Amino acid sequence: MNRPRGRLRRGATIIVIALGAFGTTGCAARPVPPPIHSKAPVGSIIVYRNGVAYFERYLPPGEKELTLRVPIERVDDFLKSLTILDDETGETMPVSYPTLDPEDGEVAMTIELPPKHNGLRISYVTESPAWKPSYRLVLGDDGNATLQGWAVVDNVSGEDWKHVKIGVGSTSALSFRYDLHSVHLVERETLSSGSLVAAAPPTGGSPYAQTGKKRRIVADLRQSEIGDLSEATASGDANTADEAQGQELAGLDGTLAGSSFGGGGRSAGRAGLEPATRAEQTVVALARRLQSSGEKIRIEGFARPDDDDPRKDSLYRANIFRNKLLENGVDPSQVDAIGTGAIDADQGLRVVALEGEDDDKKGVKGEPSTTPEEGEPQGRAHFVSSEPMTIGKDHSAMVSILNAKATAEKVYFYDPISDRGSKDFAFNAVKLRNPSAYMLDSGPFTVYAEGQFLGEGLTEPILPKATAFIPYALDRSVLVEPEITGREEISRLVTIQRGIVHTESKQVRKTKLAITNRGQNEAVIYVRHRVAPDHRLSTLGPEVRAPEKLDGAHLFRVSAPAGETVELVIEEWTPVERTVDLASDGGIEAIGLYLKTATLDPELKEQLQAIVARHTSRANLAERIQTLSEQIGVYRTRVDELNVQLVTLRKLPRGAKLRRHLSGKMEEISDRLQEATMKLADMRAELMTERIELQDALAELTLKNSDPDDLAAEELASKE
Repeated sequence: MNRPRGRLRRGATIIVIALGAFGTTGCAARPVPPPIHSKAPVGSIIVYRNGVAYFERYLPPGEKELTLRVPIERVDDFLKSLTILDDETGETMPVSYPTLDPEDGEVAMTIELPPKHNGLRISYVTESPAWKPSYRLVLGDDGNATLQGWAVVDNVSGEDWKHVKIGVGSTSALSFRYDLHSVHLVERETLSSGSLVAAAPPTGGSPYAQTGKKRRIVADLRQSEIGDLSEATASGDANTADEAQGQELAGLDGTLAGSSFGGGGRSAGRAGLEPATRAEQTVVALARRLQSSGEKIRIEGFARPDDDDPRKDSLYRANIFRNKLLENGVDPSQVDAIGTGAIDADQGLRVVALEGEDDDKKGVKGEPSTTPEEGEPQGRAHFVSSEPMTIGKDHSAMVSILNAKATAEKVYFYDPISDRGSKDFAFNAVKLRNPSAYMLDSGPFTVYAEGQFLGEGLTEPILPKATAFIPYALDRSVLVEPEITGREEISRLVTIQRGIVHTESKQVRKTKLAITNRGQNEAVIYVRHRVAPDHRLSTLGPEVRAPEKLDGAHLFRVSAPAGETVELVIEEWTPVERTVDLASDGGIEAIGLYLKTATLDPELKEQLQAIVARHTSRANLAERIQTLSEQIGVYRTRVDELNVQLVTLRKLPRGAKLRRHLSGKMEEISDRLQEATMKLADMRAELMTERIELQDALAELTLKNSDPDDLAAEELASKE
């Protein structure tokens, strides 16, 4: 059985990419601070998405002291997270560093080591570019798929990551800046005893105390004099600044044998031979002094105006002088070399005595003679490489972090609410289940099937074993036509006063979606619907599946056969307070709908039903009066027409027969008119009576125990 694993397998694919002055960042980012230097090699690194990385270094047993040189920009993060533990006992180690006057933008952090220790594990968190995820999803048959995950890691730390275990960390880790390096002085109130006269103390003196390091310059060389040493240096020693800094001259036993100056090959360790130049003389004299006194020094190199990289070239000059001291038998622990990066056309370097300060061994670095122990780095990580790997400085690497079988279903995804969504069509999408035990961070997904590229999508972080939708194409096969309407429904009667009812109502919002599948196969569509603010989703009927949730919205699953249209109706409501006038048609209609499903006090319900019935009767009577009034108008018009016709016929000698017929019709219509007029008067009287009765009923109507909870409480009280 092929189990998905969230860690790198042995032999995982690594693609290394040169950054080229950090051009791959895609924007003009602020400069990366200089690196943290230490002779303790890096053992493991976890890069996080929040702009920091976790570093773990290992110092083998036998070392007497350790110094880490930290750029001033990184000191706060360093102090906030630094942990130094004995690898076996777990005991912590103290750290000392200068409070003021950091050297050349760096702070030397010195760890005093016990005579016998079991190796140290140094861990800290510092600023680093976030890693970037990228995914490949290859779709197969019957919902099977292969999910591949890659992490793009950028090494801008300023040092090579050689044989280091690389991990990528969770986005849930929080990080922030906090000032721990600055000295915080508290303003205190000045108090006085009230005395205006004080006794004067005797005059005394005190030495000037320097709050930073005590510095005493013991030697210096001009730029031209360093050239004399450079010419005398063997070609194997003419390294770049980084290589010179990384050399560890092992095997020196404190003798001067084999060290030579200049082209004449005069050995400074042989009797009768003296160095030829001032630079050579300075090296020999200082070497003898350091061997006899045991004091410690720091060589500070300076750059020339024409140097391309002042920091690197100034360090190169300091290392030339340091290497010559080591060749003349000086203990490496007594000498430190730094590049100040300062430009000086005349002075090439200066040698400063370190008084009252532990030695800083940062200047000499070498490849670790002891391999860092293979331990899991601290902190929660997504994926950690099972084998060490190498990423050169100023390079990036694409590291395979996931290659697992997954479950993926091709569906349609209708999203009308996102900025890049569509209100008319559903997207082609993949419903993917995360097969790993780790959260997949937000990143681009490239979707393939049957050897073809289908599209690209982007999704929010996917929790372990959770399901996500990844839209990747828009083929317009599924057309959606939305229709939104609204209505109000009374939920509860609050008060009734003289026919005015205060109610708690529901404002219902109805969304009807007509979904047309214009494709050749049945389509499964997931409709994303966000409930309006302050609204609640109404109870859905049995024909609608319970929706899922996605980023605060509901997902409704709909199946649409090929060539057919299906409807999805979604209702949501929000409570509102409304005033209803029982004397109006709209108010009676709303109360009538409410009474069909409401649970009320029987007496109140009967009263309301009577009022609704009376209002209905009155409305019907008013409609009949209107109809009868219109009929009376027709009768009167006809009578007037017949009267004109009769007057005309009297002038005609042969119109007697027609005149008699019209006279009879006029008499008949007059009788109907009189009957209708009397009936209209009676109906208007009846309407007035019903209106008064309705007004009286409304005036007498009160709300008492209309709430079901109040009814239940009253019934319980009566039983007691």
